[in-house]
Amino acid sequence: MTGCRYFPYTLTLKSPAVITALGGDPNSSSTLAYIPGAAVRGAVAKALGDPGADTAGQKEFQELIFGGKVRYLNAYPSLDGLRSLPVPLSLRRKKNDAPADRRVYAVDLAAFDGRPAPGKEPNECWPEEQLAPLKQGFLTIGAAQPVLLQPKMNARIHHQRDREKGRAWKDRVGTTHGAIFAFESLDAGQSFQGLIQVRGGTDKELERTVRLLKALLGDTILVGRSRRAGYGGMAALQWGEGRTREVDGVGRDGLRPVGADIPRGIRFRLLLTSACIARNANTGQIDPAALPDLIKGRFCGRAKLLRTRWSFTPIGGFNRKWRLELPQTLAVSAGSVFLLEANQDIPVGQLYAVENEGLGERREEGYGRVLFLDAPLPSISLQEHEEAASFPAVDGQPPPLVSDIEKRIVWGRIARKIEEKVAAITLSARNLPANSLIGRLRTPLRGNPEEAIGTLKRWLRDGSETECLKKPAMDQLESCRMDGHQNLADWMLKATEPDRVLSWLDADVLAQRGHIVSEQSAKQSLEKRSVEISVKLIDAVLAALAVRNKTEEAGDEC
Repeated sequence: MTGCRYFPYTLTLKSPAVITALGGDPNSSSTLAYIPGAAVRGAVAKALGDPGADTAGQKEFQELIFGGKVRYLNAYPSLDGLRSLPVPLSLRRKKNDAPADRRVYAVDLAAFDGRPAPGKEPNECWPEEQLAPLKQGFLTIGAAQPVLLQPKMNARIHHQRDREKGRAWKDRVGTTHGAIFAFESLDAGQSFQGLIQVRGGTDKELERTVRLLKALLGDTILVGRSRRAGYGGMAALQWGEGRTREVDGVGRDGLRPVGADIPRGIRFRLLLTSACIARNANTGQIDPAALPDLIKGRFCGRAKLLRTRWSFTPIGGFNRKWRLELPQTLAVSAGSVFLLEANQDIPVGQLYAVENEGLGERREEGYGRVLFLDAPLPSISLQEHEEAASFPAVDGQPPPLVSDIEKRIVWGRIARKIEEKVAAITLSARNLPANSLIGRLRTPLRGNPEEAIGTLKRWLRDGSETECLKKPAMDQLESCRMDGHQNLADWMLKATEPDRVLSWLDADVLAQRGHIVSEQSAKQSLEKRSVEISVKLIDAVLAALAVRNKTEEAGDEC
């Protein structure tokens, strides 16, 4: 019978680590809050090198990297030598409750079925309070008092400049030369603990494999990207004693790893301790929704699935050898919870076998790890880690350069939003005014924005009889329909209201997504230039209408 043991390793970062997560802004790099097992697997592959035609080298590479004999589990934040795990997604906190003495009272949604029934109180089928996800992403499951953890992360602004001009710029075609971007990174000095699962026929074979891995990895490894930009993720590597199970400790009620046979009728949970990539057996396609059937199949009718509390996440990767991104797939997120009930007695050995084997694909990289827990409690008390619970206040103002960079970013976003808005507005415009009138309207827009807005208002509504546009010009503006019912004159008057224009352009969303210092400072920078934004929008719409006139005239001549 094949043996299986887990060998813990601890990585202590000596420099910041950038471990890119999928998603985020094109000019930024979001970072994972843990060190994936694939990073350690890649370090082993690099140490082995290309075996070439060496038969012994090929066999060794196959065993350690591809064969499934060795599996590299994710390294999560550790506390006092105890490895944390992703927080169960079913845990929620009361939205407006502040932690008292760093203690969080969490509600477990896995304990509620969400089905009202006669004679059943509403709070028995679903919590009545407003709930929110926990702020921390990791929990020391297995400890007598579970502690919530969140690794410290930082973000740095980088400026890529043209070497000749000394700044970023755009050419006439619109191609950008240089850019401003941000890197998010894990701070140095933090410890992350992972496991390497080694499978073999005998203890001697297991020990031989572990000795080889330790020799290949050495005392330090590099994780993450941008190793020439002050990051590098250099980590000191320390090994612990091998054990027979991924989780260490007996835990407490509501978060207790299963350690005995489960009698018939008893409920228990399956917790994903890493993302799981499932494949549909009928279609052969990657399908996260196929995971419940995969779980049922592992129990062969001994347990039934009652409910799920899950979410989904995209999974990718990067092959440094080929310098290519790996295909992206949708997976079930780590922390997803599946509540089961035993239809008959289930030996604990069967549960351990499922934990050791895992679920889904790419298990060599640490995906598909599971842990069986006892039945959920409606509420549970958790402890916040002291360092994670307090955040130092930032004194003073940001450097002027940072504020200028933020203003450039949000201004670039508002300019792109104006282009999108103009395209949507002018697409449905009908009965366009003459280009001579459009040119007259655009003339004051080239001067001071405040004066331009005042001139437009006098021409369209507020001026005296001699200042207002003549009736033929107003007739053209009023006959031009912008969206089926609103004429061009009314639209321009509304566009002279800066607050209305900022609302049209979703300035709040742009400030939220593009801020560096704070969302408030980004929004204030847009509000200070709101009149200029109004003028820019009006001028862009009029210019687009003039282009449409020329295009239609050229079409008529043909």
